[in-house]
Amino acid sequence: MKHIIGAVFVVCSVLIFASGQDAHKKQNAGKDTKACFTKEARLTAERTAKVYRAPEPGYDPVLGYDTASGPRPGAPQVDQNGRGNPVNCRAADKPKKVGGTLPKFYCSVAGNIDEDGDVVRYKVKPHFKGQSRDKRDGEVYGEFLSSRFSKALGFFADDEWVADVTCPDCEKSLTKPFQGAKYAAFQPAAGIELSIGDGIDVGCSDDDTAGLSQSLDKLLLSGAPMAEIDAFKLWLAFIDHDDTKSQNQKFACLDSHKNNDGTRTCEPGQAIFYVSDMGSTFGSSTASEKKATLALWKGKDPIKVSGGKCTTTAKGVGDTQISEEGRELLAANLQRLLDAEAQNGLITRVFKASRNDERDQPAEAWTAEFIRKAKTIINAHCTR
Repeated sequence: MKHIIGAVFVVCSVLIFASGQDAHKKQNAGKDTKACFTKEARLTAERTAKVYRAPEPGYDPVLGYDTASGPRPGAPQVDQNGRGNPVNCRAADKPKKVGGTLPKFYCSVAGNIDEDGDVVRYKVKPHFKGQSRDKRDGEVYGEFLSSRFSKALGFFADDEWVADVTCPDCEKSLTKPFQGAKYAAFQPAAGIELSIGDGIDVGCSDDDTAGLSQSLDKLLLSGAPMAEIDAFKLWLAFIDHDDTKSQNQKFACLDSHKNNDGTRTCEPGQAIFYVSDMGSTFGSSTASEKKATLALWKGKDPIKVSGGKCTTTAKGVGDTQISEEGRELLAANLQRLLDAEAQNGLITRVFKASRNDERDQPAEAWTAEFIRKAKTIINAHCTR
């Protein structure tokens, strides 16, 4: 009898434990699994995404954040001049799908977490051909400059920093091997990136990219303000965004939430379309070490005026005619930067924070060309 009672007790205990485990699993369903955007969410983003938002009054492009709210959680620390403090990290897991033709690695700093309590994973772009002045990867500096100035003007961009990075074991998180140089634990003036939001892919496919001209055309047809689209095109010409293949632009969501059914919803008005890879800017070249060089950026005018008709020199944007409203929108924001340069040297300080003068021309020379290009837009007038 005792054996029978014992057996019954064991069976009951197993059933109760299993039932408790099932309840626990149901209670935690969705917490440990990735919530995915649906096809409908992607289609909605393609119709409603924004390319422009009025700049935050307190955003400081030297520091890379709004001084009223402070840096985003998990951001690398910077000094008062906007130069990134040295980062010591360890290798982190690579994403399932990694784009780009140049090597990068992923790493994390112990205890560095975001607003959700998750460990922050940095995407780091090192100097893969060597650390000498003539071998450094110009994409590091082009991405930094494009990000900081884009946000100051109201356009969207991933957050970028330039800092010395030390990671002893990050060779195992490299996406591709270096060329002509061995991996070194210490990488000076490396590019560090954190995405601006969640990429809007379908079913967690990691395909959140989109063609440039097709996306802009669809947004216009769906009612996007032409002035904002035209200002965006002009800005792409200003920074000389050269590599416009589909994988370098994307749809993303600035604020989204998980649903009980395992899907993810983008909050209304939070979908954006932007350039997610700004490496080939501020001087385009097929050679990475020649990108973001003043010699290749200088002298290119972002706007052309003929008989009152304005066109942009941006690549891959489709219709290049620019409305007066679009010109005025970008011109007004550029004028703010020029005024800040006259008051406190803002533009020059951004160029200095990029550390590009370590391998190219002095910041003051870059500022002079920035001002010249800005005035071609400010002084233009589109009458038809």
